[in-house]
Amino acid sequence: MQPDPDPSPDASRRRLLRAVAGLTVAGGLAGCNQSGDGTDGSPAPAESDTSAQSATTAATTAPPTDPPTATVTPTPTQTATAAPTPASRSVAREFVAHLRAGEFDAAHAMGTGELASTLPQSTLERLWLGLLAQHGAVESTGSVETTTRDGSTVFVVPVDCAEGSARVELGVDAEGRVGGLWFPAEYRSPDYVEDAAFTERTLALEPEGCTLPATLTVPAGAGGGSGTATATDSSTVPGVVLVHGSGAHDRDETIGPNKPFRDVAQGLATRGVAVLRYAKRTYACDVPRDEWAIDDIVVDDAVHALGVLREQPEVDPERTAVAGHSVGAACAPRIAERDGRVAGAAVLAGNARPFTEVYPPQVRHIFEVQGGLSAREQQQLAAVKQLMTAVENGSVADGRPIGPLPGVWWKTFSEYDQVATANRIDAALLFAHGGRDFQVPIDPAMTGWRDGLDDSSAARFERYPDLSHLFQPGAEPSLQTEYTFADNVARELVVDLADWTTGL
Repeated sequence: MQPDPDPSPDASRRRLLRAVAGLTVAGGLAGCNQSGDGTDGSPAPAESDTSAQSATTAATTAPPTDPPTATVTPTPTQTATAAPTPASRSVAREFVAHLRAGEFDAAHAMGTGELASTLPQSTLERLWLGLLAQHGAVESTGSVETTTRDGSTVFVVPVDCAEGSARVELGVDAEGRVGGLWFPAEYRSPDYVEDAAFTERTLALEPEGCTLPATLTVPAGAGGGSGTATATDSSTVPGVVLVHGSGAHDRDETIGPNKPFRDVAQGLATRGVAVLRYAKRTYACDVPRDEWAIDDIVVDDAVHALGVLREQPEVDPERTAVAGHSVGAACAPRIAERDGRVAGAAVLAGNARPFTEVYPPQVRHIFEVQGGLSAREQQQLAAVKQLMTAVENGSVADGRPIGPLPGVWWKTFSEYDQVATANRIDAALLFAHGGRDFQVPIDPAMTGWRDGLDDSSAARFERYPDLSHLFQPGAEPSLQTEYTFADNVARELVVDLADWTTGL
């Protein structure tokens, strides 16, 4: 994708990247996480706050990586003009023009003192870069429109990008100062989903110790309404259980305004595949942190969900599969082995290396996107590596926090060999990965799976050069802030996953 054609000096962009990368060093570990500092002064992985948000305000905190969640703080108080004026419209146009040109100091200087104290320039820069990463280079801006927020007039500047569009909303006071700023972002169903092609019903999964709210998405006409599923029933359809990343996710794997599991579930059901998605245990229940072993919070619940899926009258019990994303992808072979009945396991953005080897490169990426490692950043990276060594040596207590994730989480992943497990299971394998994924980079991951499998020719490998960790299109560099803005899982991933599943 070509860079923004507007003038934007290299120095400004480098400064922008440094500001963005320096705001938070999140530790992905192939899951959906929230930012946080680790023990020993090091950056560390985090669990995600997956609350859905309809808009991102100027005071949005730094979204975390792998993938991030937009955390919205109260909207800055702003005094808007009582009625739109040509001068106010001009202020709105000028402000967005500064952002588009990379002139963040000039844009920030247009704000009121109250806004400036709530909205640091670095946050403004980070949000704009996230918009470009998610939607691509700005191609044009539309005519200034107006709307209302809390009874006050605000000005709306539509922004059209190479891969999508966005809205910038501004409150302008009587002195022509920007007193409020919003980047609204709302989930929208992708165009490859046909509402008439499926139905949905709510279920409650009851694994030991927790009730997990769930949704079953079923192709229209599946099962013939018989109430009993058999392997020979021609009206039954294949079924998939979706398994989340490391965050405390709801059933849609909600990340800011994005709902990747809803996209996938409804996209697959449109194409003849039933899908069961459920809230993760750490989202639905109060789980003591020293009980966050991967079996306890990921694997066992997924195996239970597969059993429930096979009980549904629309589902062919001999054609079920597990499809994991991120940490759920790495766990997919373990889930398949424990279940013993799945026909297939799909590894979506899943890592093949030990998880202690994943985190330091994530940190390095965030630093190196700035153009080099400072002395302080080198110290932080060294601290991260020391923590990973401690995990590998078994010297971390189960309850010790390494960031918001406890030692037992790290310990059980360190003991798990996902490639060796994949070689033991008798199930079809699909590996899919986005080329823009910096949380779990594509080449180490896909190469690791292909080289590690006893018979890689029997597996299906799909690469998507322009897609991120969430399998959404965008522009380089891929950074955590892009998921502040709404997009959908790419059609090609859904089509390939449906094709693979219906072939089981």
